[in-house]
Amino acid sequence: MSTRSADESVEPAATRKPLADRLVHEAVDLVRTGGPGAMSLREVQRRAGVSPAAAYRHFRDRDALLLAVAQECAGMLADHIAAALEDAPPFTGEPASARGRLLAVGAAYLDFATGNPGLYRAIFISDEQIDELTAPSQRAQGGAGDGGYNLLVSTLQDVVSATGGTQLNPWDPLTVWATCHGLAMLRLDAALRVLPEEAFAQARDRVLATITAAVPLESLSRPAGVVASESQDRPHSHREAF
Repeated sequence: MSTRSADESVEPAATRKPLADRLVHEAVDLVRTGGPGAMSLREVQRRAGVSPAAAYRHFRDRDALLLAVAQECAGMLADHIAAALEDAPPFTGEPASARGRLLAVGAAYLDFATGNPGLYRAIFISDEQIDELTAPSQRAQGGAGDGGYNLLVSTLQDVVSATGGTQLNPWDPLTVWATCHGLAMLRLDAALRVLPEEAFAQARDRVLATITAAVPLESLSRPAGVVASESQDRPHSHREAF
């Protein structure tokens, strides 16, 4: 007599995904088309062909599954950025080369965000802390083995090196990330959502050109009357900043 549980797949064991991964896969498919709000545990369980009891062994509630989905989507974003860097000309040590690769990172970020709004929104529904940007979970690292934020950091380090700098300011990556995120959200949910594609492309290209020309930011002057804190001027690594 077979001892197979009613919750196990009938697929061969060699091709069967672990149940937790199957649940995340089905949840991501729901989020892809309908956004985070479209995901329910009941529908995920139904699509995966498992009972609630089996699903709860892996995810205690909907929020726990959404966190895994957020991490999975972050990994997909990282893979999209990594692919763009793979297609870009290699870093040669010259400023133009480094800035070209930074431009590729920004373009890939915005391409993923505007082309996959459900997946992109899902990334930001978790209670992610700032240190998780530089120390992402395994799911959030993507196939490249590193998160999207760290890929940006590495690209910016090349810009600093190519332009004669010695150390990347830890807030420069956050400046670039926040700018791209803001533009993405303006496109998805706010003032820029009604722009024709050609007009948005012009806005996107202008923003990205401004970013790539501006970093590193040491040349930007501090507003008059603003006194820097000791921590702002103290050299430290990007990981120590968080």
